[in-house]
Amino acid sequence: MGGAVSRGSGILGSKLLVNGIPLTVIGVSEPGFDGIEVGSSPKIRIPVMMKKQMTPGWEMYSLENRRGRWVNVFARLRQGVNIKQATAALQPLFHSMLEADVREKDFAHADAYTKQQFLRSTIDVMPGSQGRSGLRRQAQTPLVVLMAMVGLVLLIACANVANLLMARATSRQKEIAVRLALGAGRLRLTLQLMVESLLLAMLGGAAGLAVAVWCDRLLLRLMPAGDAPLPLSASPDARILGFALAVSVLTGIIFGLAPALQSTKVALAPSLKESAGAVVGGGHMRLRKLLVVGQVFLSLLLLIGGSLFIRSLGNLKALNPGFQTHSLLAFSIDPRLNGYTRDRTLLFYRGLLDKLRGAPGVESAAFAVVRVLADDDWENSIAVEGYEPKPGEDMNPYYNAVSPGYFATLGLPLIAGREFLASDVNGAHKVGIVNQKFAQLYFGGRNAVGRHFGFGGDPGTKTDIEIVGVMKDAKYNNMRDEVLKQNFVPFDQTDILTDVTFYVRTIRDPAQIFGVVRRVVGELDRNMPIFAMRTLDMQVDQALIAERLIAFLAAIFGGLATLLAAVGLYGVMAYNVGRRTREIGIRMALGARGTSVMWLVMKEVLALLGAGIAIALPAAWGLSRLVASQLYGITPNDPLSIAAATATIALVAALAGYVPAFRATRIDPIRALRYE
Repeated sequence: MGGAVSRGSGILGSKLLVNGIPLTVIGVSEPGFDGIEVGSSPKIRIPVMMKKQMTPGWEMYSLENRRGRWVNVFARLRQGVNIKQATAALQPLFHSMLEADVREKDFAHADAYTKQQFLRSTIDVMPGSQGRSGLRRQAQTPLVVLMAMVGLVLLIACANVANLLMARATSRQKEIAVRLALGAGRLRLTLQLMVESLLLAMLGGAAGLAVAVWCDRLLLRLMPAGDAPLPLSASPDARILGFALAVSVLTGIIFGLAPALQSTKVALAPSLKESAGAVVGGGHMRLRKLLVVGQVFLSLLLLIGGSLFIRSLGNLKALNPGFQTHSLLAFSIDPRLNGYTRDRTLLFYRGLLDKLRGAPGVESAAFAVVRVLADDDWENSIAVEGYEPKPGEDMNPYYNAVSPGYFATLGLPLIAGREFLASDVNGAHKVGIVNQKFAQLYFGGRNAVGRHFGFGGDPGTKTDIEIVGVMKDAKYNNMRDEVLKQNFVPFDQTDILTDVTFYVRTIRDPAQIFGVVRRVVGELDRNMPIFAMRTLDMQVDQALIAERLIAFLAAIFGGLATLLAAVGLYGVMAYNVGRRTREIGIRMALGARGTSVMWLVMKEVLALLGAGIAIALPAAWGLSRLVASQLYGITPNDPLSIAAATATIALVAALAGYVPAFRATRIDPIRALRYE
């Protein structure tokens, strides 16, 4: 920490103006410390007591509101105290706080069930050594799936290396027999072969590590940074280097041991008298064929997984979000951070809306509090006219506050009623719009227009908001979510002060309007920052970044695995044809036709292929359920995906076996009879 401060000591005492508030720099954090939340890297940290001044609005998340739970508390355990003991010690204090809350006026009208459920809340104490992260939770399952795929590719590559080592050992049988005859010990020869295997593994591991760093950096560039760059590093640390070293050593030992042991088990007399090809035992070939079967098995698993992920991504990309994403751009602004009051903010929003609607190339414009398809949500408890909720029923639909013209700008069709008007402001007559899911759930088949709901979950809550329109169902949070119940109110009808997202429908390429938007905002306030400006098509792509990454890498791994399996199969069959050259020559000298010779080889290829497929299909049926949560619109045992993967591995394997089979038909019988 001292070194970091010395390097940044020049800034100590400097004045900064942040959100219109003057601040003095009193410290510099250590390099590499990106905060307590992985995926978020704050550059400025301020005292939590300044929350109200720095982020005005959203008073429900103020320090005074104990039930506005937005603060992350980190504590260091006393020596000798574990997490379980800490939880037990904190729970009584937490429960006493809950009991105090229940006596507050906010619970005055709550029913007994709500109070009982609230008092059952518990406190969770979790390890804080790795911070907290929504990004980690989101990426954990996809990364585990990808890690499993990498492991399968590694196994296939190792099987190939083992096959090559066994072939090399076969060619060195006479050399090994001579060494054994001259007194060399089997252990010493085995160790020599193991050293060669380990050297190959270490060289491969080093090369793989270099390529992996380059690929990781490429993947990080392909990932959208969102509103701020992700503090992720592709540089290997000691753990990565140690893992790569351990994997290289283990693969070198495990997959080099069998060839080494087989090589030293030779019959000395026959090996010294005959060529290597004449004395090769059946054990070598049986093991090599088993390795090929294993490669086909693993490759088919990867191909099935890749096919499932690609089809799932296709389903998501073809999914209609319920509104028109083309020719639409979005950007966000937050006037409150520039010291704007509520009245001044409303004037700014209205003025910007008018200017945008009159800008060249703009067809329509509107704004909303919650940005669609951005994994952002806003829920609010409601009471519905004439509807009696069951105990514990979820009465918290998704909620949004929008401007007039919002539904027309986004292309959200109304199936009943009307859109919000400029006259729908906060007053005696409040209005709202709901989606089909909301209307069907609370009003059944009856017309929802003219019915009422209100905000609040207590019995007797006033239902003073009249439904003036019903919107067709559309996605809200992300593309994967099922359509849930939603309600909308005019922004002017709320008393919140917050940032909003503007939507601009254009008559030309929306990317060409970016400069127009910046100019229009600058005319109203040249110090107003614009953030998260992108087209809605870009927003949809960003919402599918995890799915695209999995599908892309799964396709790469599946293709690589198939190529490795084909190389392994080709190597075994080419070696087998070479070993049986004299036999094939005799058959052809006795009148065997080229087609029968080709079938002699191909039926062995098909046998190995069939064995691998027969093992892989039941395994895929069981393992595919582990990735079910990553799929969309497709079952884990989708017949089309399995059939496509099976056909691919069969075609590639047949081509790999056809080359040595064709060469077998070109053998000259005379030369084959003289072959040694």
